[in-house]
Amino acid sequence: MVAEVRPDYPSEYAAMTAVAGMLGIGSPETIRTWIRRQQVDAGDRPGVTTDAAVEIKRLKRENAELRRPVEPAPYT
Repeated sequence: MVAEVRPDYPSEYAAMTAVAGMLGIGSPETIRTWIRRQQVDAGDRPGVTTDAAVEIKRLKRENAELRRPVEPAPYT
């Protein structure tokens, strides 16, 4: 949506502000964040993709669990 209205505004941020207003979003920063995330995910901008971030989070959780001490089995 920002790309569609961008020619009507003097800057990308001005277009983001307009789109935020159209969508009832309080801050154009929210729109900017979404656009930057999409650019990273598409490979158009450097950074960690959403899929990679999810995988890293999963691996960190798994690593933390594997490092936890093993509880000895109760004697019966």
